[in-house]
Amino acid sequence: MSSTVLENNTDECLWVLGEKLAAEINDFIGEWCSGTAPSRISFIGHSLGGLIIRSALAHLTKYKASFYFYISLASPHLGYMRNESKIISTGLWFMKKWSRSKSL
Repeated sequence: MSSTVLENNTDECLWVLGEKLAAEINDFIGEWCSGTAPSRISFIGHSLGGLIIRSALAHLTKYKASFYFYISLASPHLGYMRNESKIISTGLWFMKKWSRSKSL
């Protein structure tokens, strides 16, 4: 399954984005797995997607025994703590003010 529920819609907080992804996964399993839990569930996420997947896992505990692997590529799991570039600081400040995004 390739998620589509969050395409061009990642301005909410990570908890809400995780709920939406988990609901999409639940719907997919319900539709395609004919009432049985899949034997393996794996996740691959890039950037913010890796954080959204981690948030969704809390809503998918009924499938915990089926979790197989998780790969995150360039996901900021520890945040952006050591910012020493004035250009990046200014760009982030501008993006926060301009987009009013909760997950930036």
